[in-house]
Parts: sequence; structure tokens; C-alpha cells
Amino acid sequence: MEYSDIFIPVAEHLQRFGAAKLSEQWGSRIKYGVKGFDWAWLGDFKVALVGLRKPGAPNSFVALREELYALFAHGKSLPVIDLGDVEVALPGTGDASGEKSACALHKLLAAGIFPVVFGENILSAGSVYDAVKAHRKTVAATFILPSATLGNAQEPISGSNVLAHFMKDYGRELEALSVIAYQSYLTSPADMQRLGDRYCELLRLGAVRENILRAEPLLRDADVLCAGVNAVRQCDAPAALDPSPNGLYAEEMCHLLRLAAFSDKLKACYLGNFSLANDGQRQTAKLIAQLIWHIADGVACRVSDDPAEAKTCRKLQIEMGGKDQQLVFYQSKITDRWWMAIPVDKRDAVRIVPCERSDYEKALRLEIPDRWLWFYKKFAAE
Repeated sequence: MEYSDIFIPVAEHLQRFGAAKLSEQWGSRIKYGVKGFDWAWLGDFKVALVGLRKPGAPNSFVALREELYALFAHGKSLPVIDLGDVEVALPGTGDASGEKSACALHKLLAAGIFPVVFGENILSAGSVYDAVKAHRKTVAATFILPSATLGNAQEPISGSNVLAHFMKDYGRELEALSVIAYQSYLTSPADMQRLGDRYCELLRLGAVRENILRAEPLLRDADVLCAGVNAVRQCDAPAALDPSPNGLYAEEMCHLLRLAAFSDKLKACYLGNFSLANDGQRQTAKLIAQLIWHIADGVACRVSDDPAEAKTCRKLQIEMGGKDQQLVFYQSKITDRWWMAIPVDKRDAVRIVPCERSDYEKALRLEIPDRWLWFYKKFAAE
């Protein structure tokens, strides 16, 4: 498909709006998809913005883009293109418009571009996951949501059962699923047990609030990130869908998204669960603009610190007291990020998984870290 067959370009008044900005602002640096756009031009960019909106719906992303273009760029200059919007019908309606978004995302991922996709409902996260899945044998998906309730996968996909529909792939293309910032009183205990039994990682809001870096290993291991704006408390995001008085603070959500985007394993990010038509004071539009800013900043600041590379990481072995009983950790010399090796079979094969410094410090006390034991059991069950 050609660009004009897929996208509704950013409105001309928005492009003029951007051009009028100071040279240090996003609006003067960002490029736009225009009629006659050639996909080969994607090689000039690192990040692409894509909006998903309902067919015939008012363009509620105008306010979002105005707020985004007004933000100042700092640090590394990152080439960003705003491709505009794709009209996508809700899943299950029989509309074939989803093919348009799929085509666009495939082209972006094939070109090594990081897509930042935003849409009002969380359901379109599935299209982002499907696109990433088409480019990788297996995918790890991380959600930032106020609830980890699964719902009924036999019913048409909706906001209340999106996790259940993702879990249909679990153990096949979907190799890992985690949910960050869920609230216990919004989550079914039975579903928490089911997710735990399948070795899905759950990190509740209180744990994030206590130490936000506990979420970093989960975010670093993700190939695709799906974040619901309603994971932010209502007073910070009043136009979120199905809002709650409790949730992440706005700055916490920004921090989490930057941590996620800093990982070069992450291939795409989706932002959903908001309705800017109900955003009278533009507070939610401002928040989403700042979330996108932090995602782009994370991508711009990425460094390669592969634990398998001695140039970037040091290997640390801890003798646990018994014969041939060692725990192996890797520490980045550049970012101070940590990994640990988990044995997976009798042939001395191991898998390297992200962890925290605290896991290493616990092993120094000759204690098996909980995260090490959790992964050991998970890999043994596969």
C-alpha cells in the first residue's frame, strides 16, 4: 500500500503550527508524512508517530500534537517523523481497516524505526503486538495497567478481557507477559493466581511506588510495551477511560516509559485508554505529549551493553558453598544495569535475564535471590 492509501496526514495547520515554533522545540524539528511520501525515506528517521482513530471520528489528536510540538528538545537530536493517523475500526466489526495499520507497522519495523502508536482504546495494542510478532520468533509483552484481571477470552475483545486474548498466544509466540502498576482491589485474586501459575510477572502499584526501579528489569525484557493512560490517577489524567482516583503519578508514568524505551530490546510502544474529546483543560493531552517525549528521549539515549560482550559488561561469579554451585551475574560498565544467568538444562545451557543490583547483593550474602529462583522454576516448567 502507498502512504496515501493508509494515512490521513497531519493537518496543514498543524504543520504550519510546528514550523512556527522555536528551533529548539519539537514542532520545528519533526517531519511529516505528506502526499507522495516514499517509504524509502524512512531510513532518515529513528522514531515514527502513528495515531489510530475510529473511522469518521473527530480528530481528537490535534490537541495532543499541539502540546507535543510545543515541548523543547534536549540532548541528542533524534530524527522523528509524524506519519499522521490511520482510521481503524474496533476489532470484531468485520472492517478490514486493520490491514492498513498492519502494513504501516510492518514497514516501520522492517526499516528499524521505533513506532510510538497512540489510540483511544487499549484494543489496538493487539495490532502493535501482531506487527512485532511478525518480525520475531517470540515476543515478550509488558503492560502498564490498573488491573491484571484477565476476563473471558471467549467473548469479543474489550478493555476488560484484553489480557485474556493476549494469553491465547502464551507459551507459543508470546513467551512472557508482565503487568506493572496493577491495583489489587481492581484485580481478581483468581486471575492473579492464574497468571502466577503461568509464570507471568505482576508488579503492583505499591511496589512501584516503593521503588520504581523494581519495574526496570520487566521493562528491559519487553519487546512490546502497552500502556494504559488510565494507569495514571484520575487527577493527573482526567480524560483517561475508566479512570481511578488511585494510580501512578504522572511523573512516575513518564519515568517508566523512559526506562522501557531505553532498552534496545523494545521494538514498539502503544499508548491507549484515553478520550481527548473529554479533555477540556488539555491536561491529559499534555500528559500524553510528555509521555511521548520521554519515550523518544529513552530511544535517543540507548546504549548497547550486551552481557555477552566483555567490552561492555563484567562477569561476576559467586560461590554458593557447594561444589560447582555458582551464581553468575553480569554488570554493565556503562549503565550499571544487571543480568543473571539461569541454568535451563543438564548440558550447562543458560539463559540471561535482567535483574536488579539487589539480586546480586542478596547472592553475596549466600542467599538465592527470589527472582533467580522464580526464573529457574519457570524455565524448568517449559
